[in-house]
Amino acid sequence: MNKTFVILGCHRSASSLVAKALNEAGVHMGDDLLSGLPDNPEGHFEDMDFLKKNVEILGGNIWDDVDRPLNPVDTESLIRRKDNKPLWGWKDPRTTMTIEKYYDHLDDPVIVALFRKPEHVAKSMAKRGDISEEKALALAKAYNRKIIDFLSRKFL
Repeated sequence: MNKTFVILGCHRSASSLVAKALNEAGVHMGDDLLSGLPDNPEGHFEDMDFLKKNVEILGGNIWDDVDRPLNPVDTESLIRRKDNKPLWGWKDPRTTMTIEKYYDHLDDPVIVALFRKPEHVAKSMAKRGDISEEKALALAKAYNRKIIDFLSRKFL
């Protein structure tokens, strides 16, 4: 039986670091990974197929609207296509918003939930220049709530 690892966490919450560590430990994080950028030069370790599927589910390249309605999209075929390694997984911060679309198609996944102080996430996001620190703080807290709500429903 293959084991799946799903990383949940806000942008700038060390999810790339954790995905890289899992990858180096032998967890296949994908064949086509999002390349590095100046703020993340070693790469994001995000499987492009999951990133594209999340964009489809969210109806656009949305990352700052955690309560956005989700589109009815087939995720099972993507899971079945990717579930071909003993240890595999994916990371895309948007999965925090879309995990419900995937979860029932996964066989006993390991959920890696990342929580970084929202103030630190907000500073890091604001430093990139694409969001104000105030909005980033609210977003970091919203991502954390989304993760806690999901974990509470599925595991408690």
